[in-house]
Amino acid sequence: MIGLVIFLFFLVLAVLPLLTFLRLARVSRELEELTARVARLEGPSHAASAVAAPAAPAASDAPVAPLAPIAPIAPVARTPPDAPIAPVAPDAPDLETRIGGRGLLYVGILVLLLGVSFFLKYAFDNEWIDERGRVALGALSAIGLVLGGLRIARGGLSVFGHALTGTGFAILYMVVYSALNFYGLVGANLAFAAMVATTIGAAWVANRERSQALAVIAVGGGFLTPFLVGGSENAQLTLFTYDALLVVGTLWLTIRHQWLGLNALSYVSTVITVTGWAIAHYSSDQWLRTLLFLTLFCILFLNILRIIANAPGLTARLTAWLLSTGPLLYHAAAVVITANHPPAIHVYLILFTVAGLWLTAEPHRPWLRVLVLLGGFAPMFGALVLPAGLSWITPNTVTVVAVAALHTMAIIDRIVRQGERLVTPDLIALHLTGLGLFALLHETLRPAYPDFRGGLAAIVALGAIALWQWLQTRDRVASLNAAALAFTLAAIGVAVQFDGPAVVFGWAAEGAAAVWMGLRAPNVTFQYGGLLLWGLAVLELADGYGLTPANFTALFNMRTFTTAFVVALGYGMATLFKRQAPATSGRTRAALHVVASVLTLSWITAEIQSYWEVQEQAAPAHLYEQMLLSLAWGTYGAVLIAIGMRRDHPLTRYIGIAVIAIASFKVFFYDLWELGGIYRVIGFIVFGVLLVLVSYLYQHRRSERTQSPPPPPPSPPQPASAALQSDEPPSA
Repeated sequence: MIGLVIFLFFLVLAVLPLLTFLRLARVSRELEELTARVARLEGPSHAASAVAAPAAPAASDAPVAPLAPIAPIAPVARTPPDAPIAPVAPDAPDLETRIGGRGLLYVGILVLLLGVSFFLKYAFDNEWIDERGRVALGALSAIGLVLGGLRIARGGLSVFGHALTGTGFAILYMVVYSALNFYGLVGANLAFAAMVATTIGAAWVANRERSQALAVIAVGGGFLTPFLVGGSENAQLTLFTYDALLVVGTLWLTIRHQWLGLNALSYVSTVITVTGWAIAHYSSDQWLRTLLFLTLFCILFLNILRIIANAPGLTARLTAWLLSTGPLLYHAAAVVITANHPPAIHVYLILFTVAGLWLTAEPHRPWLRVLVLLGGFAPMFGALVLPAGLSWITPNTVTVVAVAALHTMAIIDRIVRQGERLVTPDLIALHLTGLGLFALLHETLRPAYPDFRGGLAAIVALGAIALWQWLQTRDRVASLNAAALAFTLAAIGVAVQFDGPAVVFGWAAEGAAAVWMGLRAPNVTFQYGGLLLWGLAVLELADGYGLTPANFTALFNMRTFTTAFVVALGYGMATLFKRQAPATSGRTRAALHVVASVLTLSWITAEIQSYWEVQEQAAPAHLYEQMLLSLAWGTYGAVLIAIGMRRDHPLTRYIGIAVIAIASFKVFFYDLWELGGIYRVIGFIVFGVLLVLVSYLYQHRRSERTQSPPPPPPSPPQPASAALQSDEPPSA
């Protein structure tokens, strides 16, 4: 009895005033429409009455001309009184209308719901309504809001009515959740069925009313249902099948009504659902079924991405960008799942490469092909090492070669079948394919064939040479890239065969080859890319200068050979820039000379420090080291100045002067106070002799320029008459 009284009280306080307000608003709107219609009907009659009658003609004695025959008057078309009047297009709502019409609506509904919630909480706390009454009252209120909102929407207030309808569906979800988790009135299966029915009902109403807001409530509530129902059981098959049906339903609504934003909600909800299930329930024995479901989800969202890829608008672009992350997440999850289940990882990587190359072929998407290549190669560095034992070397090798061969065939197909030249992403893929093939085979075969490193690099380099020869008559730029790749692999093979720093050799050789190719093409991207690789090789090499290798031998060691190789490539690139682009490469050549000189000076310093570090047991080792550093720096600076004078290269002379300045600074501000006795004497005398010799070189160069007479300026050509006059004898 008390529950019935409370329900009637709620009806009187909340529902009836709201319905009365809506009825008055509808009557007011109908009255405004009638007033506007009467005004449109009276407009022509008022305009006709406003026209003045013509004045009577004045009397006149003039003869009147005979009247012409009057043409028959066409009958006037009259609008029948019951004919419908064409509707007038409503004006666009201004800011005030939007705030008063929608903003106040949403705020009012929120305040009303809060007020009713506070009232119900007060009633619940005082036990005016039992648990079943609460659930029944909530369900009746939700159904009333849904039906009332639909009636209001059909009456013309669509925004207002749909807002009430959506609120009703949201309350239905909460009612079922409360009946399950708070009061225990229903079981999990019944609650799940009730929420699914609510989702279907919301989707049906959204489709019928063409309301995207109701569709958002339906999709969001549908994905939220498993979390609301809860449960500790691992129902993967039911959960993932249910989510797949929701994704299909969302796709159907998108195609029917162009509600693109629903796909973003569906995608995010699917990712959250799968991640939450995996954290709570995933086990190794479920890997195949999980991978199949993930593949199904990926195919569905790729299809959605294909549909909305070319749709206009900001929402379509943002949704497409969000859905484009799906393949990346799928690939990462698939690699993690299959890594512990060989040979599944091998099969997956090959199928991934085939699918990626097929999807990026027509239309050609070169940068996506680079991502496919990285996605196939990157997991192999970790995933293919996991299978223990030599028995997995053959599957690993086959997988690496198959992925590299597929990408190479895709590049060849691009040239042969499609008859197009390779663009920059294709050329980058060519280099990555060759280098990745060698690196992965090196890691795979090293446990069984540790001495086959150089031979492996030579085999891959021969393949690059064959590709170079084949491309010469088809694509000149691509052939240059293949030649550069062969040169790089040869340099890496020499380094790894003799236990050298293969990374430094590889980066420096690849950088120099890219610069050479970029100057021959010409291609600015490869020029600067090659310089960047060479710079990375310099940094990697300089980073190891602080370490003294075991069994160190001064000058004759791998550090010396590597430094000579990198420095020679630096000066070689500067020469290439001078020959190919002398007018535009001045700063680039200057930077190469400076970096090569700094690297050489660093190598000199490292060699002296390593030598005296080995001789540390000698008492004056530190004094010898500092004295030799000053003398070596000064000597190197003097050599640079002499070479710069010999080749008439000002930049080399300037670098030499800078080196001597650094050495002089060290002599006066360090050696003068730290060195003593014979070491100070020898250091200062030898360094002074170097400075005098450098000064002599400059004075001698200046003297030669002063003594040699300048070439005579060319005489201007004389006219023929003046030449004839000069040959005549003087007159008597």
